[in-house]
Amino acid sequence: MPLTWLFNFVKPYPVRVSSTSGGAHVHGSYHYMHRALDVVGTPAALMRVQQAALARPLQFREAFYDPANRYVKNGVVRQGRIGGHVDHVHLAR
Repeated sequence: MPLTWLFNFVKPYPVRVSSTSGGAHVHGSYHYMHRALDVVGTPAALMRVQQAALARPLQFREAFYDPANRYVKNGVVRQGRIGGHVDHVHLAR
């Protein structure tokens, strides 16, 4: 169910889902729990996705996009960059 919600969240944006539960991610990643996805697109589109996530942080466990210089971790907006998320947005629920 979390992946369905995330797919619906990104649907209005001109982005493409590049990863769900496959691929190489950090140990314990929400990807392996079927609770996260990564999207790719233009920097402007990725920023719009991140801004939408930042506007409703309680709906996310994670929302990472380094160029935004703000991210969501466990429903809390934090300043800074998580690292490794320059060319995609990572969303977890």
